[in-house]
Amino acid sequence: MISKRNEIENMDFFGKMIELGFLDTVENDLPEDFTLIYEIARILENELNPLTKQLAPILWLTQTQEDNSSHEKEIIPHLPSGDDYEANLISSFRDISKIYPHQFLLPDEVFMQKLAERSLWMPTPKAPRNYRYQAESDQFAPDSRKQKIYLLFDTSKSMQELFRIHLAKAIAYFFLKQNQKEMGTIFFRTFDADIGPLQLVKDKIAFDNLIAHIMGLKAEGRGTAIEKALMTAIQDIRVDSFMAEAEILVITDGAAHIDVDKVKHSLGESIRIHCIKIGSASLKPDTKTILNLIHSAESDDAKLIRELQHKLKDLEYSHKATQADSRKLFILGEIQHLNKQIHAQLDRYSQRTMANYGNEISELSDIFINVEDIKSEKLFALSKDRIDEFVQLSSELLTILKDDPSVEDAKKAAVLYDHLHLLLKYNNIEIQKLSQNTDELKHILSSFLQQQQSQSANNTSLDLSDNDHIQLSRLLKTGMQSAARIPLAKLLLILYRKIKRSIVLWRKNRLRPKKRKHNNYK
Repeated sequence: MISKRNEIENMDFFGKMIELGFLDTVENDLPEDFTLIYEIARILENELNPLTKQLAPILWLTQTQEDNSSHEKEIIPHLPSGDDYEANLISSFRDISKIYPHQFLLPDEVFMQKLAERSLWMPTPKAPRNYRYQAESDQFAPDSRKQKIYLLFDTSKSMQELFRIHLAKAIAYFFLKQNQKEMGTIFFRTFDADIGPLQLVKDKIAFDNLIAHIMGLKAEGRGTAIEKALMTAIQDIRVDSFMAEAEILVITDGAAHIDVDKVKHSLGESIRIHCIKIGSASLKPDTKTILNLIHSAESDDAKLIRELQHKLKDLEYSHKATQADSRKLFILGEIQHLNKQIHAQLDRYSQRTMANYGNEISELSDIFINVEDIKSEKLFALSKDRIDEFVQLSSELLTILKDDPSVEDAKKAAVLYDHLHLLLKYNNIEIQKLSQNTDELKHILSSFLQQQQSQSANNTSLDLSDNDHIQLSRLLKTGMQSAARIPLAKLLLILYRKIKRSIVLWRKNRLRPKKRKHNNYK
């Protein structure tokens, strides 16, 4: 039985489920159709698949070397900040003490003008440079010489559509697992209308926890604040030198307007953005939106339009204030001419600047990849070999569940049942043996849960604790909601037991200090 359990754990399906964190302690209800990530990850593992080829420029941090037979590794040391300097303009009056000394020889008027314009030069240290190198271990082992990654993950509600959240998670999983050997520290935030908290990954445990966290994310947010997410990431990188030279990877399905000039100014020369966009969402701005953008944009075209609008207001005011008819006619002609200029500039601005409205992330990205929504017929298609594989896996697991079941076996059965139920639901072909095994898994899992609810062990020999019952209920997402639902009486009993344990622990902790104090007094 032990050897059979080992065989099952070594099979690809359960190996991936363990890596994805679905067989660990489940803190919250899992997202709908969570096992689909496994199917998409299988697609990405095939380097000849068109989707993998399209995503290849981002999925792999470095290309495989033509000659990797040599075991010698060249390690270029990390260059600390301050060893190399470059000239930059001062950013405030406080920088005057740092400027190049020869500028103090300038005439006072010239010097003061340059100071006011902030056009004086000062030396600033270059950002540290990170060099990729071959590591001994294939697992995540961050090092300052490796590439740091800042991952921004979209959790807006639109990601629920057409399996986008599942595709995004599979891409994130594959990217992290594929490049873990070559990655330094990982920084992670979710975003929708709000920006999620920053997570730092600096060791293997945190790396595995991040993958499990991503797999459990739900797309429930309102809006897609890409610019806000980018500015937050840039600010994080700018403020903390530990994040220097981190590359930003955005995974989103959203179309959202970004002030390109503002973000480019913040990016500078050292921060790079890459983006994977899922689907074909787009925005079409109306006249009001265009006028609002012109009011806040920093481009030359927008500034020119604002200047013309200010002139128009001045002329309209003069027209009202002027009494002479001849003067009024002259000003009216100027107003008409200015209106034509403004309309011509607005048309030009709409055609040039607004043509890419909502998709400005593509302009900001060094690598921008737009993938189509994944089609269900490709995602759920089952070949004969895969059908045989799942029949064998479910048959072996059923044998264990009937003979000598454990809690871990029940968890595996719950995840496998969810996946088989999903595949059978979306496949139109009749798969008799697989359907029979799926129904039998459902029957056994139901008996486990009903046994706990009735406090009877007549049907099975599996003894589930309160926590095991909760875990199993959270894993059963499809087809067994009624069986998996914990009755109110059971929930109240579990709550009562937890409160009782908490009170006992509180009393013990309260008594311990008093006892020590009494002994010391003696």
